[in-house]
Amino acid sequence: MKRSIKAAGFLIGLLLVLCASVQANTLALGDQAYYDAAPELRWLDGGGRELTPEQALGRLRDGQGQRLSDSYPTLGFRQGDQWLLLPLANRSGLDLWYLRAARPHLDHLDLYVFDQDGRRLNHWRSGDRVPFAERPLSHYQMVFPLVIPEGARWWLLFQARGENVIDFPLTIRSPDDFNQLDGRLNLFHGFYFGAVAILCLFNLLIFLSIREPSYLHYVLYLGTFGLNLFAREGLAFQWLWPGAPQWNHHSLTVLNLLTLAFSMVFSCSFLELRQRAPALNRALLGSAVGLMVLAPISLLNFDFFIQFSSAIVLPWPFIATGLALWLVGRGYRPALFFLIAFAAVAVTSVIYILKTFNLIPGHWLIENAFQLGILIEALLLSFALAHRMTTLKTENDRIQREATEVLERRVEERTAELARANTILSRFLANVSHELRTPLNAIIGYADAIASRILGPVGHERYVDFARNITFSGRHLLDMINHILDFSKVEAGGLELELEALDPVSVAEGCIDMIRPMADEARVELVLDAGDAPQRIIADPLRLRQILLNLLSNAVKFTPEGGQVRLELAAVPVDAGTPWLIRLRVRDDGIGMTPDQVQVALTPFGQVDNAMGRRHAGTGLGLPLTRHLVDLHGGRFDIQSAPGAGTTVEIAL
Repeated sequence: MKRSIKAAGFLIGLLLVLCASVQANTLALGDQAYYDAAPELRWLDGGGRELTPEQALGRLRDGQGQRLSDSYPTLGFRQGDQWLLLPLANRSGLDLWYLRAARPHLDHLDLYVFDQDGRRLNHWRSGDRVPFAERPLSHYQMVFPLVIPEGARWWLLFQARGENVIDFPLTIRSPDDFNQLDGRLNLFHGFYFGAVAILCLFNLLIFLSIREPSYLHYVLYLGTFGLNLFAREGLAFQWLWPGAPQWNHHSLTVLNLLTLAFSMVFSCSFLELRQRAPALNRALLGSAVGLMVLAPISLLNFDFFIQFSSAIVLPWPFIATGLALWLVGRGYRPALFFLIAFAAVAVTSVIYILKTFNLIPGHWLIENAFQLGILIEALLLSFALAHRMTTLKTENDRIQREATEVLERRVEERTAELARANTILSRFLANVSHELRTPLNAIIGYADAIASRILGPVGHERYVDFARNITFSGRHLLDMINHILDFSKVEAGGLELELEALDPVSVAEGCIDMIRPMADEARVELVLDAGDAPQRIIADPLRLRQILLNLLSNAVKFTPEGGQVRLELAAVPVDAGTPWLIRLRVRDDGIGMTPDQVQVALTPFGQVDNAMGRRHAGTGLGLPLTRHLVDLHGGRFDIQSAPGAGTTVEIAL
């Protein structure tokens, strides 16, 4: 019994949450003149299910489906009914509002109006397959006049379906705002399509005067593209064929195919492919003829051809762009102007097609990009056809000037790089000469002392110290030479690792023992902390020893008397989410470095410019070589340092 009560309480709470969520998404009409209602929509994909409007309303009110939360929802190509719900409340002093829904090319759009209690109040039909005279408002877009009493709360349920792509922007405007916007759009459309018609007429007159085929092909291309846009915006349905909804529906596939076909024909003519690339010219013209044949066939199957005619356009911008670039490379100057003009349409076409197949989100700018792109292209190509030689000469001079500037800039950069390389090389030679001279002088001095028996017979105990010093200096000299050789191998890609299982603690202890005399002489405390280090890792023992010796010797060199250098080994937890098995950390409380000095120290042959750096000048290869060796192991190298706060180098393997 208690379980039943708990379950009932849970269900009631869930229903309250869902109801609260639905109420929270209500669009309230107030003092504003314009509302973007799309973000408040809730969408349910009907798929193959047959739902009545009341059933769809109930499911959406119960929280089924998903909230779109986008000002320009794009659903792509969908099968079956798509249900969209908008909760609406009128808190304004107006009872008349204009709702504009979806795009004009949507096949069917039904709007059901329900009151707050779910009773149906009204039903309107619209879409490009519904006779224009049946629209609730004689408008090229799908506009619904809403007469909603002040204080009323309605549910607006949209039923969208069709074989074309479904985009669903949704706006609500006051009468004054709607009329102002409508006036501006009518003015824009009159200017835009009037300009396209004038350009077509102008170029047709030029063709009739000079009989240049490029002008006729351009008129056919621009005319079909302009008519395509006219139909896409719903204007053709209102002004050209309002009584032919079936043709209005199929006209998009026909115009898509014809626009692409005439684009190919014009490109072949303008770029003179018949003379410059005969085989390619035949292929493109054959494709254009095939598209013209498919245009009437597309009337038989709109569902297939609307997607086919959209997808087949996608490769053409890339083909045309590549063709223009190829001809520019072969010295045909008009191809450059064609490329500039065609780019406006190419970019907008690709973006629009990607939006059509729901690969990128929709936006009102994408919908209008076609119009802007074709107008820019029309103006540029008309100008190119009329003033080809002068324009191309100016463009060629500009390109030459830019190329010269780029070349000069590259020469300056290369000269600066060579100067830097010479400086680094000079510094490296000076440092190496100094570093080689010191152990060589020691070797020669001690060897001369032994040879001349300066302390008497060779059996004297001091001669043993001389021999040890000779050995130490020789090893130091050998280490420097090995550093240089190893770095040259790394740069040439010839350094290979010999990986094996090893005990990292044993390697670390050996390195500490080798560095301890140097630390004792500098009066620096040397500490090894290997508390939870793993017993076995896979690494190159020689190179791991070289890494640790480089880091420890650097730390001792740059730590003042009385300081401390710590070598820490720690296992990385298996659940840390990283591929690392062990961390090796070398800490010192020395002089530290600035971020710029760290970059210098990690640069091959780089020398940190400070008092201790000058006192302990080396080849400048220790840290760069260490980082390369860590990279060869597939590890991670990190260095943290600050002036006066010491330096910490961490390696993860």
